[in-house]
Amino acid sequence: MLNQFTLYKYERYTVCKIADLKSLLFIFQLMRIETLCEYEISDDVQKLANRLLIESFSDYPLERSYYKLLPQFRYLVWAGEKLIAQMGVEHRVITNTGVPARIFGLIDLCVASPYRGQKIATTLLQQLEKLGRTSKVDFLLLFADDSRLYIENGYQPVTNLCRWMKVDEHQTIDIGEESMADCMMIKQIGMQKWQDGKVDLLGYLF
Repeated sequence: MLNQFTLYKYERYTVCKIADLKSLLFIFQLMRIETLCEYEISDDVQKLANRLLIESFSDYPLERSYYKLLPQFRYLVWAGEKLIAQMGVEHRVITNTGVPARIFGLIDLCVASPYRGQKIATTLLQQLEKLGRTSKVDFLLLFADDSRLYIENGYQPVTNLCRWMKVDEHQTIDIGEESMADCMMIKQIGMQKWQDGKVDLLGYLF
């Protein structure tokens, strides 16, 4: 549910493997996960998100908290007043072999380097999946250069031919059409089955 907070305390981390002292200290911290519509996020928080995104992705724009277009909502993870992780989400209808499918598209999931290895990204994926299963979403969909986290969480690579709107610096410049076999992944969470044919993203490539 949007606009709600979830508190994660020590008990949620007792099953996690404690690799070093930093991990032990982290589980005693109070961590807050906030889910907000994009229009609800303040300018100050947008600046914090931009800083985190720049640290996580080498080619990220310096002046904004999104790469191409705004996500529709966003998960923000806080340790005290420090923003330590974020994930944007696109709620969209696409077509898979001409059949409409509702998706949540994952955008720019990242965790600040001192907090990696603490299952924070996995927790966000689990929260989004839970929301999707109660929101008539058929698939979770993403494009990632490094697939390891997603494979561990039940996502699978797909080789569909994709069609999408090309956007560059706030301008529509073309329509793209090619396979995204090197980075496209999906997870089925509804009854609809994923097919091998053409996928029309009906919008930009997030």
